[in-house]
Amino acid sequence: MSSAGEKQYYALALIQKLMDHLPSDMRVGLLYDIGCQLEQSCCKWNFFDEAVLLHFEFAISVFNAYGHQWPCQVIYHPRKREGFGLSDGKGCERLWSSLKPLIAPLRVSGYHQCLFVLDLQVRHLDVKSSTAFAHWLLCRWKLCQVRKKAAEVAMRVCRIPEAKLRTQWRAQVEQQTKPSPRTSNNRAVDKIARILELEEAVIARAREVSNLEMEMMLRPRSRTHDLTTDLEDAREQHCRLRNTVHRCREALGVSATASLANLRNNEYLCTSTNTLTLKACIRKCLQD
Repeated sequence: MSSAGEKQYYALALIQKLMDHLPSDMRVGLLYDIGCQLEQSCCKWNFFDEAVLLHFEFAISVFNAYGHQWPCQVIYHPRKREGFGLSDGKGCERLWSSLKPLIAPLRVSGYHQCLFVLDLQVRHLDVKSSTAFAHWLLCRWKLCQVRKKAAEVAMRVCRIPEAKLRTQWRAQVEQQTKPSPRTSNNRAVDKIARILELEEAVIARAREVSNLEMEMMLRPRSRTHDLTTDLEDAREQHCRLRNTVHRCREALGVSATASLANLRNNEYLCTSTNTLTLKACIRKCLQD
């Protein structure tokens, strides 16, 4: 290391060196202060082959994750990502803390003496940690069991299946990682065009429901069983489309009797739509 600061190429060099000593089929969890940027850089600039990146799971160290924006925490927080358990990603900091007492005496030492002292101290710490490894593992195991029992109690209290919670979590991640909306002079026009398309779909679906009801009335009662399912599906889709149109009109801020075709070039509506978009962006920034 020739300069101060956490340069990204140091992490890349460590990853390359690590892969030289690991089997090709081993999975590696990588906790880094800016693991999100590191993964994006690897994918964007092809620092490693895709086969190499498939063996890595990137995440952010626990204490640094809360300094990131919420969408980043949703994806890269180790407590929200499978495979990391209760790891905090501060193993290197613990090593630096153990070597910190050597800073003062090594400042006045020669180059080779520094290497000798550091090597000797690292070997001593390795032997010391190996001796206490069984006790450390037992403490971690007990802590995991306590956390597991607390989670099981919480699951029994909420009375919601785990599969449903995971589905809801995936939906939350998808919703909260969407790009922020942007203001545009054509946003109101696009929304109006979308509402007009939905209204045409509502009319077509209502016509289909009427045709099915008429066909059921004309057919003998013994042969209407096949049309019952189609009629129920058509009615459900018609109701869903009407609700969608109603929500879109409410979001646009126009009444049901307003002529949408005449509002395409309405300056007030365009300004109001962009204001709502800007409000959503400000709210998201405050949440992050």
